[in-house]
Amino acid sequence: MKYIITALALTAILVSCNKKGQDFKIKSVTLLKHRPLQYPQELLRVKFLDGADSQKVIGITSGYPANLPLPATMLVDPAFKLKLYSQPCYVQLWGDSTGLIGSSKVNMDDYKIIFPLDMEVENEDMKVTLTGKWDQQ
Repeated sequence: MKYIITALALTAILVSCNKKGQDFKIKSVTLLKHRPLQYPQELLRVKFLDGADSQKVIGITSGYPANLPLPATMLVDPAFKLKLYSQPCYVQLWGDSTGLIGSSKVNMDDYKIIFPLDMEVENEDMKVTLTGKWDQQ
């Protein structure tokens, strides 16, 4: 009986915590890995591009020297808000000498997360963790 009540309470909480209409504010990015680079002295940056207009940069991190150890946490400037469930975005890793190193689309339809506070995005060229919080409305 105790398990049934717990399951019902958990179900009620999950159903009531709908984030589809709320904004998620991305504050920082942690670079966990990237492919080997030709120029180890270059600065790495993570750019965020609008999912509807992939030419529009909506946020970018400060530079991080590629020869320093990982993981590296970089602040996003400006910290921006997205409706993650309805507005996908692209995360791209750039080197100031190499150019585009890796790109990945963040689409919440691919995730089964209720409260994403840290979200990993990766492909064969890079792996990053996005950190942020839900905007309180």
